[in-house]
Amino acid sequence: MADKATIVEEQIALLESRGMKIEDKDKAKENLLDIGYYRLGFYWFPFEKTYPRKVRRNHKFIDNTQLDYAIKLYYFDFDLRNIFLRYISRIEVNFRTTIIYHVSNTYKENPYWYVDSSVIGKEMIASSDYQKVLSDLSKESVLRLDKKEHYKRDFPPAWKALEYMSFGTIIKLYDSLKNPHLRCDISKVYGMNSPSQFSNYINTVRKLRNYCAHGKVLFDLNLNEAIGNGPLGNLGNRKVMLSGMYMVFKYFLNKISTNRVKEMQADLLRAFDRIPYQIVKTIIFNNSGFTIEEI
Repeated sequence: MADKATIVEEQIALLESRGMKIEDKDKAKENLLDIGYYRLGFYWFPFEKTYPRKVRRNHKFIDNTQLDYAIKLYYFDFDLRNIFLRYISRIEVNFRTTIIYHVSNTYKENPYWYVDSSVIGKEMIASSDYQKVLSDLSKESVLRLDKKEHYKRDFPPAWKALEYMSFGTIIKLYDSLKNPHLRCDISKVYGMNSPSQFSNYINTVRKLRNYCAHGKVLFDLNLNEAIGNGPLGNLGNRKVMLSGMYMVFKYFLNKISTNRVKEMQADLLRAFDRIPYQIVKTIIFNNSGFTIEEI
């Protein structure tokens, strides 16, 4: 299967030969042509007899496995990504605003502090990635107009420029601030005294944002780098699981808006309620570390 392309009828026949129950062939064709055999494979993998083994798999399904189990798990994952992205954007905007406000008011006479090596580490400013970010600023129509109106300055002020920088770049600017007291002041806005702990937490949110934006499978996410200790304490096994990322994400959102946390929790509970199969819910809980009580 892995070495030769197959038509959808062959894919259905293969799944059935491995023990999967497919009652509606037309709907199965629609799903396979819409989502794809390979991508759906991540969602029927937990229903294989040899799961979670990733080598020497026999690809046989446990008794009475339905294709609809994988479909419902896929759409739950889809809902999860959309819900997370909606609320992570609130954190991203808030953090950008916090950086602009605190740093710009610390250096009131220097609105271009983001390109000043007395404020930001030279390594950051000189890096090819950051130089590309600065170059891309000049391509933004609003900033081109700003340049035209203020032709004597090389860069727009920080409160304009940072609006066009990515979440990851804003975090790097924070990490590169040379004033340790300023980094502490910013981390305290979010209830943390340690800039290093804050950086670990905010980068956890960034990773979750990127996973969601790029369509990564979430329900069985396993982080390569564990979440560090912080205000939530030692997360145990969850520090490499989706539920650990969610707890950090919810921590930040709660610092910004308790109402948004309540909305997000309601959205998540509705997503769980849309799953009609207990076996699928059990797989989600076991793999993600989620519990309904802790959402």
